[in-house]
Parts: sequence; structure tokens; C-alpha cells
Amino acid sequence: MSDAYDVAVIGAGQGGLPAAHMAANLGAKVLLVEDREVGGT
Repeated sequence: MSDAYDVAVIGAGQGGLPAAHMAANLGAKVLLVEDREVGGT
């Protein structure tokens, strides 16, 4: 199961959310991990 995702992004703030979005748009399988609200502060 180690190949379930191509990219893992920790945090869905100002950097993480766009990074995950761009990776997904480029065809990567993305895991986005956030323990609070998406979008950060």
C-alpha cells in the first residue's frame, strides 16, 4: 500500500492547499492532511 499516493501534503494552509491542488491537476494521487479548518490562517 506504499504506492497509494504520489504526493502527501501536510497542512492545508496558504502553501499546502495550492500545492495539493497543483499536484492533483498534474495527475498525481494526493493525500492532504489537515487537523483543523482548510485554508489556514
